[in-house]
Amino acid sequence: MKRILVLMCFLLCINLGEKVFAHEVNYQVREREGICVSFFFVDKSPMNYAEIEVYAPDEKIPFQKARTDKNGLFCFMPDKKGIWKVIVKGETEHGLHSTEIEIKIKDNLDIAHFKKPLIASHTRFFIAFGIVGWIIGVTGIYLSLRSRKSI
Repeated sequence: MKRILVLMCFLLCINLGEKVFAHEVNYQVREREGICVSFFFVDKSPMNYAEIEVYAPDEKIPFQKARTDKNGLFCFMPDKKGIWKVIVKGETEHGLHSTEIEIKIKDNLDIAHFKKPLIASHTRFFIAFGIVGWIIGVTGIYLSLRSRKSI
């Protein structure tokens, strides 16, 4: 019985990693003829046909409303410098997924920088957290098996 319980806990820990971030939306920003943003889910599948709203700096009314293409790609042409906001909303069987990106545009209308997704900006933390989790899990399994043998 304990073996089955330990095996179930182990399998749960393996599967839990992806489920914790199931509603996270990832993206990449690139310069082409304008600003292009690729949206994709944690499992690397494209966020196809997702709703997009683009807001120019200091504006309340959307500069543009659109959808991503079938590959999760969206492009727009900024017409002034400042911080532009891109909001994406997409539906899956898990429900609504959304994120907001801030892209700072320079005087020459190139990208100065953009706000990275949480996982990209804190990668070391997530890796360290995962390693500590594995150490605790393996130690727990070892101690459980060791105490079973001593009985």
